[in-house]
Amino acid sequence: MKFSILIFVSALILLSCGTQEVNSTKTNSPKSNDFTSSIQPVQGIDDSKVVYKIDAQSPEIIELKRGGSLIFDQDAFIDSDGNLIKGEVEIQWEEFHSLADIMLSGIPMKYDSSGVANNLESGGMFTFSGSQNGTPIDIAPNKKAEVNLASIQDTPCYNFYELDEKSGDWSYETTATGVLIDEGSEDTPINEVENEKSQNLIDVTLDTRKFPELKELDIIAWKAKKDLSSFDKAMLKSQLTKVRLLQTDSLGLTLEAIDHNKKSRLYAVEPYLMDEAMADTEVNRSKMESEIVEMAEYMTDVAAGKIIRSISVSNFGTYNWDCIHQFEDPQRVIASFDFPSNVNPELVSVYLLAPDRNIVIRCNSKGDSNFFFDPNQRNCLIAILPNNRIISVSNNGFNAVREKRNGNSHSFVFKETSIKLKSSADIMNHMNTLI
Repeated sequence: MKFSILIFVSALILLSCGTQEVNSTKTNSPKSNDFTSSIQPVQGIDDSKVVYKIDAQSPEIIELKRGGSLIFDQDAFIDSDGNLIKGEVEIQWEEFHSLADIMLSGIPMKYDSSGVANNLESGGMFTFSGSQNGTPIDIAPNKKAEVNLASIQDTPCYNFYELDEKSGDWSYETTATGVLIDEGSEDTPINEVENEKSQNLIDVTLDTRKFPELKELDIIAWKAKKDLSSFDKAMLKSQLTKVRLLQTDSLGLTLEAIDHNKKSRLYAVEPYLMDEAMADTEVNRSKMESEIVEMAEYMTDVAAGKIIRSISVSNFGTYNWDCIHQFEDPQRVIASFDFPSNVNPELVSVYLLAPDRNIVIRCNSKGDSNFFFDPNQRNCLIAILPNNRIISVSNNGFNAVREKRNGNSHSFVFKETSIKLKSSADIMNHMNTLI
């Protein structure tokens, strides 16, 4: 059920969220001394990790900057001995969407299936961990974390993979369909309008066929009779929550919500009618307009999100909404790389980028006898030097090799650029010139 109201009002839930967020200073949960991670991020880049502080004993909703969310149930964490965690914990979060995000993350993007090597075409990737006072924590065995990731890739259906951080191998978990974010629409979920009268509205479609007294009513939402917490609101909005309307002796009309952990919650509700909504909208219009600038800034931050992809996971780690990409017309080249004379190939990181498919492939900088690319797509090569300076081969640099037969040798000549990396934005801002 949707109701036409102001653009930008969805930001108000986040303005009232009490979760504390602090900037990260590369404080990933420490691994054991014998653990060597397959993730090798480019060094010297502005850290995109964010640390959120939450109460381990309470249900918590973390609103992510790009428009997604993390939801944890109460008592969701344990220590290494299996003891329930109490008090404040830190959740370290990082997400990757653009080609530059993925490239600089150092996360391997190869997927082997039945002995066949494939590339992953990302629809949004994330890594998260938890700690208390610097000591790693885990998600409790009977709990899950719900992740709602706002993706810039608007293809609805993607596979979901988990990375073995030690081996670098991806394991397929499930396939699911994302829900489109209706950007620019005037139809805004009524439960996202935070004001004095409508802060407890729930925007869900309930089956009312068993309730003849509701048949003639123009119901556009449901109003909870008691205040909803930010956790309640996030849980009720979640794609993974199942809802139904009941009649109970103690509560009357009751909305039952079953969350991703199979936990049932009951909310006494009453219908919210079109006439009430019209009146509430007029009363609160001036208040809403006074906050339009702040809301607009928020919406700019999350504008990249087109699809919300939801999943429940049992462990901290690195995950990817992705599909396996096989080049339709692959061209194999025995590739060598011609760098400027003062560049040591052993200290260079080389990547093949196919921006139209959001594909990043790491290459062997000393020469790659198994170099594949799609000649029908736009491609470029980017090499990151030890001082984070960029040299590159544009799409035109592939024209000569496009005319060769499979398996022929080719030397890609890198040219200087004026780009020095400080963040992933430095690549994306120059993508048109690099390609």
